Amino acid sequence: MAVARDRGDGRRDPLLWPEECLFAVALTLVAGLALLTGALSWALLAASAVLVGALIAGLALSRRRRNAASGVPVRASGAARLVRTVGGVARTAVPFLSCVVIYSSLRVVTPELDFPLVDPALIEFDRAVFGTDVSRWLNDTLGSPALTLFMAFCYLSYGLSQAAWAISSYLRGHAREYHDFALAISITAVVGYSGYVLVPGVGPHIYQTDTYADPLPGQEGAIGGALDAITAVQGPARDLFPSLHTAMTVVLMVYLWRDARRLFWWYLPIGLGLVLSTLYLRKHYAVDLLAGTALALLAVVVAGRVNRWWYRPRTDSPDEAARSFAPSPPR
Repeated sequence: MAVARDRGDGRRDPLLWPEECLFAVALTLVAGLALLTGALSWALLAASAVLVGALIAGLALSRRRRNAASGVPVRASGAARLVRTVGGVARTAVPFLSCVVIYSSLRVVTPELDFPLVDPALIEFDRAVFGTDVSRWLNDTLGSPALTLFMAFCYLSYGLSQAAWAISSYLRGHAREYHDFALAISITAVVGYSGYVLVPGVGPHIYQTDTYADPLPGQEGAIGGALDAITAVQGPARDLFPSLHTAMTVVLMVYLWRDARRLFWWYLPIGLGLVLSTLYLRKHYAVDLLAGTALALLAVVVAGRVNRWWYRPRTDSPDEAARSFAPSPPR
């Protein structure tokens, strides 16, 4: 259990956050897989060292000084508050940096494991449920240069919106919003990356080259370059099931709906476009999106329950525990 102290308002103040513990376990397992497959690299070790450094800096700089007798926070100078803010931002970035490190490692590890690809089963599922290859249908029915440009923009926005929302929630002092969102994203990532290992697939753009031999509408110039860059980053990775582009976008939209209703409506076109882009750009099968959506909703439920326990008040009253971790009203 996390080492904790009293915040001075009756709630526990754990030394470590649950998302940090979760990623510590995940990174250890990924490093073990990399070592087992001979894919352990200096780049992975250096990236892990940077993560540890960011976490230590965040822990050291973001902790509030307290009066030893009363437990009440001590008023800090402007410089001290700035240092604490910088440490806090570094710490809030750790889960998202962890995602980058784990994905970059699995990109090399999963091909080395050489598990059989599940693409045939996923294709069969899509055809049984939808009667067609969904990406092919979208390209033929809705395809246009303008839509390809919009889909590429939405696809590339993945991760940026999530990190921006987490950091802004922290900086605005909405701790409950930040912790719920960060833990849900972390659960989604760790379970999703486990799926990449256990249910490996490469997607329609690689596996169904005959079906998708034609370029996307308007796939030239800057658009083509952007799409080529996406493919180059993915490389030989088995990063298909579930769709984390879908899962993490759904997680963000759930919390925007709960905590920032106006921003939700502004983000909705981008969020829906991002989910649709995984099919339109031929990166995923429809079943991957269904699995990603289910994972996101499960992560949201689990994150809320874990956080209510992790940051529970020192009192034994369940009602007070629920009130202390209640989200802010939608804005």
